[in-house]
Amino acid sequence: MSIVSTELGPDRPGIVSEFTKIVVDEGGNVGESQASRLGSHFGLMMLVKVPKSHKESLQAAVEGMSDMSTTCYTTSDPDAVQVTPKVGYTGQFSLHGADHPGIVHKVTNILAKHRLNIDELKTFEDKSAPYGGLSLFHLSGIATSPAPLANGFDSKAIKAELEELGDLMNCEITLEDMLDDKDSASFYAG
Repeated sequence: MSIVSTELGPDRPGIVSEFTKIVVDEGGNVGESQASRLGSHFGLMMLVKVPKSHKESLQAAVEGMSDMSTTCYTTSDPDAVQVTPKVGYTGQFSLHGADHPGIVHKVTNILAKHRLNIDELKTFEDKSAPYGGLSLFHLSGIATSPAPLANGFDSKAIKAELEELGDLMNCEITLEDMLDDKDSASFYAG
């Protein structure tokens, strides 16, 4: 049985070790995972396989972790069906500039409008900016669109729209086409 478990709480040494010990003690195994420190907090997301008879005890044990907010939900077996949709477009986006309320929404809204999925996203604020105490905001990520690409998909138009937004907000916003294994732009029309 597969469970996706997320944990969030104040950062401290040993969170991953504590969680994975519980998984092992319940006869389980960790598959995919992601973890990140956000400010003074730590977030962990793991896909765990565990015997069906241990599901409830695993959930109870991880929910009992000190100072952590935990969510567990059962998911279908990720190995049961191998569906790997082809990616029609992959781009790396970034923003560097003055922080504004709603800045993440404005950028991601443009990406969503053009049917781009956000596969990765990282943001942080640089408060040590040398510009009279102004905080600089940094955003970066990977956006994809499944193949075949929608009629009218135009990465140049998306880039122009992001650049226009950057000009309005006094930021540099870019979208760079990522290269595939053959060093050609990663576009697949079908």
